[in-house]
Amino acid sequence: MRKILLFLTTALVLSGCASILNGRYQKVTIKTDPKNEVFINGEKAKVVNDKYLLKRDGIPKDITVKQQGFKDEHMAVIQYKQSRLYLLSWVPFGILIIPPAFDNLEKSHNYDNEIKIGEIMITIPQRDIKAKDIVLNEFVADLKNDSVNYRYFTSYKTFIKTDKKEKGIKSNGNNVKFENARFPDLLNELLKTKGYIDTTNKILKKNYSGNFSVDATITAYSHHLIDTDISDIYGGMIYVDLTINWQIFNSYKKPVYSSKTKSKSGLFSIIKGDRDYKVANLAIKDAIEIGFIEFMNLKDVDAILKDKSQQSLEESFEELYIPKTDKYASTLSEAVKSSVTIKNKNGHGSGFFISNNGYVITNYHVVADTSDLKVVMNDESIQDVKIIRFSKLHDLALLKIDASGVIPLKINESEIEVATEIYAIGTPLAEDLAQTISKGIISAIRKTSETSKLIQTDASVNAGNSGGAIVNKSGLLIGVVSSKMKSFGIEGLAFGIPGYEILNYLKINIR
Repeated sequence: MRKILLFLTTALVLSGCASILNGRYQKVTIKTDPKNEVFINGEKAKVVNDKYLLKRDGIPKDITVKQQGFKDEHMAVIQYKQSRLYLLSWVPFGILIIPPAFDNLEKSHNYDNEIKIGEIMITIPQRDIKAKDIVLNEFVADLKNDSVNYRYFTSYKTFIKTDKKEKGIKSNGNNVKFENARFPDLLNELLKTKGYIDTTNKILKKNYSGNFSVDATITAYSHHLIDTDISDIYGGMIYVDLTINWQIFNSYKKPVYSSKTKSKSGLFSIIKGDRDYKVANLAIKDAIEIGFIEFMNLKDVDAILKDKSQQSLEESFEELYIPKTDKYASTLSEAVKSSVTIKNKNGHGSGFFISNNGYVITNYHVVADTSDLKVVMNDESIQDVKIIRFSKLHDLALLKIDASGVIPLKINESEIEVATEIYAIGTPLAEDLAQTISKGIISAIRKTSETSKLIQTDASVNAGNSGGAIVNKSGLLIGVVSSKMKSFGIEGLAFGIPGYEILNYLKINIR
């Protein structure tokens, strides 16, 4: 018996403090939503009798909880609670427990016995079937020297005691301005999974009624570094605070809503050999996602995505009567003279007359910026202009200038034949190229909805052609130039609104 006890005592002492006290793993309670999956360092957590096993090795552990439809939640934990080790020794009458006062006392550290994470998860908003698409456009950081802060904690214990205080924050003293292409991709992927981004690759779906874009700017950044106090061989932890300004734009690049979020990331561990900036990027990504989800969950944002007021407004247009003229353009030369350049302070587009008393048609996006809006006639005279009516949904606008005796274009009201030879008239690229004419064919008629179509053409059009006329060789208006696909290697892919749809969408009656 004495030999057995002696062997047991020696084995316990030599096996190290963790084995004597509690073993290699500590059993902890993780309080979380029962539907969550729990991961430790990226692997499914081990559970024994409803307790989770955390290895006692002095290295911080990353705990992540996941649930379908909710934002993942992250935190890091470390052994920091100091506890004394009682060594066992053999005596003639049994085993002696050596109390803390003895010199051979060693120290051990424990995790918290109870860890709370993901008890209330952040819901990722799911797109309503009636809501518009939304895509993240630009993500930048514009940080001044007083908006970038660092805070350092010498130990996890210090962090727990002082985290809510602002002690130790120091500015980095430099302005920071950068653009990070990764974050739009990350957040767009989140939007895609929740149905906010069209994944059908339908080029012709992009329009005012179906799309918004978002720009985001980080305006304040706080970086928090927590050191471990067990051993220099181990790392620490990082979390960040971000203030982000979010701004929604409609398809005409006009801002329609803005809001600010303040978000705190989860806690992420740094293991020796890790690059601090890589771990910081994980924390930044987490804080950005939290802020973005908070922004998307705002009632105002939800209302904007579901807003149908523009549809109701355009459906309520009263019929507008425009007098028919005795003479319409009957040649390409006359059609060119019926075309105009429409300019504002920041750019220009094209247009054309539909009456002899000064009514002009163009795209809405050409006149969306009304600053110093003017119409330049074929004779280079410049006229003041008034916007009479516009359709944001269909990118059309009706203008009026003080003019008489002009020869307008007659609008074709019948179906259009594919392969018809056509001509695009407008002011591409620069104002001194006014009334440029290019030749092509109608490549196809594309259906964009149950009631709408677009003309596809290979005629050469460029920036500035928008709102210009598409006519046949007799000067009959076939359509209105509306857009061109622009990308490396893409040529001859432009689109126009059929002429007869002008009358329908703007509720115009020419008689």
